[in-house]
Amino acid sequence: MASFSSNDHDLIPADADNTGRTKVTGRRTFLAGVIAVGASSLTGLKAHAQLVTATTTGTVSVSPTVSLPTVAQGIGPVTLAAPGTAVTLLDAAAHPKFREPLPNPLSAINRFVPSAGLTSYSLQIKEFNSNIGLVDGRNKPLTTVLWGYGTASQAPTSPARTFAVRSGSSIQVSYENLLLNDSGTPLPHRLPIDTTLMWANPGNLGGQAPVPLVAHRHGGSSVDTAADGLPDGWATPDTDRDGRPDFRGRLYSTPYVFNNMQEAGHLWFHDHALGVTRLNVSMGLAGNYLIRDANEDYLIERGMLPSHAHELPLMIQDRMFDATGKVYYPSSDLAIYPTAPAITHLPEFFGDFILVNGVPWPKCEVEPRAYRLRMLNASDSRFYDLKFQQADGSVLRFHQVGTELGLMDAPVALNHLLLAPGERADLVVNFAGLVNETISVRNSANVPFPNGAPVDPLTAGKIMTFRVTLPLNTGVRQPVLPVFLRPVLGTLPALQTAGVPRRKLMLYEGTDPLGRLQTMLGTVNPSVGNPANPAFGTFFYSDPVTEIMAAGSTEIWELHNTTVDAHPIHLHLVDFRILSRQPFTGTLLDKPMGPGGSTSGGYLTKVALSGAARPAEANEAGRKDTVITYPGEVTRLLVTFARPGEYVWHCHILSHEDHEMMRRFVVA
Repeated sequence: MASFSSNDHDLIPADADNTGRTKVTGRRTFLAGVIAVGASSLTGLKAHAQLVTATTTGTVSVSPTVSLPTVAQGIGPVTLAAPGTAVTLLDAAAHPKFREPLPNPLSAINRFVPSAGLTSYSLQIKEFNSNIGLVDGRNKPLTTVLWGYGTASQAPTSPARTFAVRSGSSIQVSYENLLLNDSGTPLPHRLPIDTTLMWANPGNLGGQAPVPLVAHRHGGSSVDTAADGLPDGWATPDTDRDGRPDFRGRLYSTPYVFNNMQEAGHLWFHDHALGVTRLNVSMGLAGNYLIRDANEDYLIERGMLPSHAHELPLMIQDRMFDATGKVYYPSSDLAIYPTAPAITHLPEFFGDFILVNGVPWPKCEVEPRAYRLRMLNASDSRFYDLKFQQADGSVLRFHQVGTELGLMDAPVALNHLLLAPGERADLVVNFAGLVNETISVRNSANVPFPNGAPVDPLTAGKIMTFRVTLPLNTGVRQPVLPVFLRPVLGTLPALQTAGVPRRKLMLYEGTDPLGRLQTMLGTVNPSVGNPANPAFGTFFYSDPVTEIMAAGSTEIWELHNTTVDAHPIHLHLVDFRILSRQPFTGTLLDKPMGPGGSTSGGYLTKVALSGAARPAEANEAGRKDTVITYPGEVTRLLVTFARPGEYVWHCHILSHEDHEMMRRFVVA
């Protein structure tokens, strides 16, 4: 692992007791202190830890449903706690688990129906009340206010209903922001907005209303960059009914056209409005988007992949709720930011309630056969290191067959799966021979990952259970995984790197003008010694573009992670292949940024490789759009930029991308 220092301190060990400590280990120290709070397991919650009220819960009788959490009309007024007001949180450790049934996003009730013809979808974004399975200390069901995507004929849900489309078949999708009350007035945000960040700020009003929204389809290829749902493509409601949102970002566009010219894969969509992505997604704005193709058909028809009722997308999210069931998102911590505004951005968010397909800690009844599980980490900051554990403690082995953007050449046998925010994995898990057994999905990823505190085994250490209680449907044959997964498509292209230009980039932790931790992206001077030069180093989102590529060109991106955490880096509207990861050392120099140099950015200089490169993990061998970059390592990607337009690349820890860990790039 690399060691880094601030100012002019060369190669100071990360745990040295000197000025390098503030840059590298100071953050780890205060995060560990926060996470040690216990049930909260939430960065920035120290000031509220004593407000967590334990509840005693027993059996609760709630009518089960296998549909996604949906609408119950009648929204009351929005009430936000005043800064510093005590908030009693719902106790995750004591809350009942594994009682609510898992909804299947692929069931008919949970799929979007076209609004017109067969290929046009008009989605409406609304607020609604839902009973997702939360109960209070007296076993009384709680109502949660959420935001969701719906249509004129389908009530909004969270997660959203699923798009299931064919490769090569275009669809048209429009999104309408209808976050309005009964009188047509824009609703304020349910969660506190930090207006000191670079954010959409509709009409420069600087307040909670109206709420800017934009839907980003994560992982899709599209001819038109305007269909990407970029952070500057946001819009507010149309209160004057002139056919246009009252306020719009500079890249606002409608409708979106998705031509789906790509292999079968697991895409997803979520809100991406500038500076408030973490809040809008926390309110429920996310959904699955699955593409099918002839190669997948071939495998299913020949009994090589599970399908239909034996295929389950699993969207995993962590959340916190107050004692009334409302979504809670922390906005102050006097222990680490005593002089910050009353509402402030915090470094990360780690919720203590785990939702799968919108339900806290669900159960799923399965047959004793193989199932295809389409895993998605849709959390803010939390990584998951997942295993399938039997009652006797043994771990059930499984196979990964695909990455985010398609099937790999061959199945990969695993006994655990590491999944970063934004990543997806296509798994086949076989429950044959396990009749009447319960398989628990467990998580062991530290927070932050990988060097933070252990996950709380009573809360976020538990994900869901599979109960092998359904009778085997003998009318459907048991699938047998093939040795080769791409009989129609052919093998994935060989990794050709000879003569490919390299672009050196960096991940960095600095401080903003208020003294808060600020994660940033930047460039590394490729000259000998990587000397400091204003044309390189860290940059703000709003700074001029530094990554400009020719359409059709291919580059090797070398991502140097100088921070103490792993970061999932996502590139919009491209797919890439992971080449390798390699330890390195270097020197960090300060780069004062912003008015009066009030932001502490940095340069990475004197880069030296310090160990052998290792290839991508076996289960990363396919096409990807999100990659884990580990601390102290350079991660190399082979990227082709097929389509002209403006895009962004960013950390998919939502709290990080909202606080400057995002940059634009242009393909011309």
